[in-house]
Amino acid sequence: MNTSLSRLVGSTFMLWVLGAAIGTYFLVSVRPPEDGQTRYSALMRGDVKTFFKSLYMPRVKLGIDLQGGSYFVLSVAVEKAIENKLGRDQRDLDELFKKELDVNNLKFVLADAKLTYSFASSDIANKALYLLKNQGSSYSLSQEDATLVIGLNAADEQRMRHGVVDQAVSVLTNRLNGFGVAGLIVQRHGDHQIVVQLPGVSDPARVKALITQTAMLEFKIVEKYDSSEEAILDAFDGDLPSDKVIVPARKNSDEAGFYLVSSYPDVTGDHIVDARVDYDQYGGLAVNFSLDSSGATQFKRVTGDNIGRQLGIVIDDVMYSAPTIKGAIGSSGNITGKYTAEAARDLALVLRSGSLMAPLSFEQESRVGASLGQDSIDKGLIACLLGLLLVLLFSIFYYRLLGFLATLALAYNLFLIMLFLSYFESTLTLPGIAGMVLTIGMAIDSSILIYEGIREDLSQGVSFRQAVESGFKGATTVILDSNITTFLAGLILFKFGGPAVKGFAVTLMAGILATLIAGILFLHSLIIWVTDLRGGKGLKF
Repeated sequence: MNTSLSRLVGSTFMLWVLGAAIGTYFLVSVRPPEDGQTRYSALMRGDVKTFFKSLYMPRVKLGIDLQGGSYFVLSVAVEKAIENKLGRDQRDLDELFKKELDVNNLKFVLADAKLTYSFASSDIANKALYLLKNQGSSYSLSQEDATLVIGLNAADEQRMRHGVVDQAVSVLTNRLNGFGVAGLIVQRHGDHQIVVQLPGVSDPARVKALITQTAMLEFKIVEKYDSSEEAILDAFDGDLPSDKVIVPARKNSDEAGFYLVSSYPDVTGDHIVDARVDYDQYGGLAVNFSLDSSGATQFKRVTGDNIGRQLGIVIDDVMYSAPTIKGAIGSSGNITGKYTAEAARDLALVLRSGSLMAPLSFEQESRVGASLGQDSIDKGLIACLLGLLLVLLFSIFYYRLLGFLATLALAYNLFLIMLFLSYFESTLTLPGIAGMVLTIGMAIDSSILIYEGIREDLSQGVSFRQAVESGFKGATTVILDSNITTFLAGLILFKFGGPAVKGFAVTLMAGILATLIAGILFLHSLIIWVTDLRGGKGLKF
């Protein structure tokens, strides 16, 4: 008896039970004692559902369709990113034309993702065309009379169009993760759109400000300052040179007015590796930033060559501050101003996550109510339980006790799916619940294949334990083949599908993995354990 008991306790099945206990611990977290009053009130009212919800909280993140929140469709201004690229190249082109063609007062227009130069004659335009071609330029070039049109070639333009959207997805993900939105989804949609789902966010004003802030940080030497824009323009007879731009001071700044700076940055914020909120020498809030080695070299050169002048810190074409350079500055600096704690944190977060290559605009905005989400959860759970019940009835009717064991394997299957979603921090959505329901119907197939193999071996006079081993061994290859092909289909859905399809694909793939684990390994150990519990007697069909 002791030997039999030790064999049951020390069986492989006990490891699965231990794994379930550990998994349950990590799957849910106990709510704090402060919820004690809620538990007591619910218990007194007889509200069992609220009582149990106050005892624990699931670690699985719920999507926007289950807990409510905000849903956005954003459009990326890809054309603007291309124009910004050509605008940065224009500075080098101006210097090249002035040096090689001996021309001054170059006139250009940057629009529709094209940079158009107007020269004094068609002969000069033709020389500029051949100059760029002889230098191995990868631009798309065309000349008409005294006009030279410069654009990106087809390959570079396509690469940039794709890269700008991907970069925007990456930047927004970093920003909103730093904001602390649980269950966040940021996904590319089509050629130039991005879908953002913010579960649990019902007042997204601050988040929208973070999303649309381009945060293009530029350091520029200030050439002139005045209280009005007209006063600066008067110095140029109202016609500002193409390499100069006027930027306004930030609102609530100590020096309200306008600054004349170069159209091109001396150092850009692309070199920022970190940004944190700190205090300045007067006790006010400031944002300290650090630069990488390349940015530090540029920053030191610019500040060292312009001691005594103002260094303009320009963010999104607004002058945030313009401190006087007192010496060469290396790998770090700070942005000061009259910041609130929230504004300083948001600025540091945006600078730390990176600047967008192109502006974003809102094409669609909607809010999902939490009541709709809870209704979806309830109906989804009912569907899962109903499906499990129907499978249980069929399995017991057809396979008797073995059918009941197969149903226990299905329950363990669902448990593993939730564990996978929790461990990989995936988000459970309404289509994901549909994937779980589908998994129930698909998972029973593996048990049927195994049981039919066992039944066939038993009909040939093989012992029950040998039939079990043979049945599992014979069906495993078929089960793996069918589930691997379905898993590959799930990968394709996840790669190319929209947000709703991705949610379905995630639970489908998790369900397939759970099916292989629970439908083969767990079920095998369970049948052996029950057989040992019955003293080695086989289970009848």
